[in-house]
Amino acid sequence: MTRPRRQDFTHSGGALAGLPDVIGRLRPLVDEHVTEARVLHYLRELSQTPAPSTAASAMRGRMLRDLIEADRGPGDPPVRLDLDFRNTGSAVLTTGGGDDKGLWYFAHLDTISYLVQPRRDDGYPLVPFCYHLVQDGERAARAYRYDLGAGEYRVAAEGRLVSDAGVPRFVPDDGAEALRPGDRVAPVCRFSRAADGTVTGHFDNAGGVAALAVASTVLSRAGIDALLAFPDEEEGPVGSGSQMMGRGGSRIVAHLPSPDLAVVTDMQQAGGRGEDDGDRPENTTRLGRGAVLAEFSSLARGAVTPPHLYAAARHWADLVAGCGVSVQESNNAYTSRSDDVSVLLRTPDILLLGFPGFDRHFDHADPTANLADIVDLARSLVYVAALRPLAAALRRGERP
Repeated sequence: MTRPRRQDFTHSGGALAGLPDVIGRLRPLVDEHVTEARVLHYLRELSQTPAPSTAASAMRGRMLRDLIEADRGPGDPPVRLDLDFRNTGSAVLTTGGGDDKGLWYFAHLDTISYLVQPRRDDGYPLVPFCYHLVQDGERAARAYRYDLGAGEYRVAAEGRLVSDAGVPRFVPDDGAEALRPGDRVAPVCRFSRAADGTVTGHFDNAGGVAALAVASTVLSRAGIDALLAFPDEEEGPVGSGSQMMGRGGSRIVAHLPSPDLAVVTDMQQAGGRGEDDGDRPENTTRLGRGAVLAEFSSLARGAVTPPHLYAAARHWADLVAGCGVSVQESNNAYTSRSDDVSVLLRTPDILLLGFPGFDRHFDHADPTANLADIVDLARSLVYVAALRPLAAALRRGERP
């Protein structure tokens, strides 16, 4: 189809009054490109590619680049993906022809991982480089090692991540290499899809990255100026303060002027299973009901969306429902922090837009989500670009 010109997606009237028109003109591009088959392909490939923190760009970043490049059409604008943005060790993609990237998207590229300590008895005590949520039980895991001669990471050992009363260790399979400092252990699971759309795999945050990567092509075709960040080291050491995590995002925002609007996307806990903070039964978000919009994260330790912007987001969600996109609203029982802890230092205008799932850190079982929710998320990430001028107007105290 004919690619629209960049100016086609600016507001012709007031920021609020122009929302339906802009969303309507984006819809043909969204419907054409953001398909279930395409999102499934991205999700499968990314979730099966390892990405321990501080190694994500070197490992999963290459897969991300290959997926985006392979998806380009003959008339598409060039893809500008930098796997080491400003020497931060994190990946950033930009769309649009202008220099003003006042619209930010963040979806962390790395996964949970563990540092290795000297062997004791049948295994290696582990230092969580993440928020360790497995209390008791074992999960399939691998130890990765950087091979300096080959210039790439390889599997040093297969085995199991065993957790007793919340204390983790890695038990290697028979015949595995001895582990050493510099090795990184990460849980693994096979990707699968059920007939009802339920998917199993390492989705935190492959789901958010897949949705944003698919959306990036539409943003690029529409000529929308945006910065799409895929930080490494969102996972990190546990601490009571927000800045103990999201360190990759902090390094990125240090190089950027403040945006008009930022959107942070991550896997969020669905409700109805378990009793801990991660799976509170009273949390109303459910698999198969769409993307998730939340007002604040980590009981206000993370980002808190200003009331005027949140009101605009609720109105926007009603509008995109007319385009067949479902966005369910969190009831604030619990939403985890993510890269918002870095972005909030540059702007208060943050929308938390993710997808629901269970066991994001292998809490009770392998992570599960629903493909339809991630498709809705990818579509909503395009449509939310229409909110940028409204967010700027509301922040200035203007009538929308």
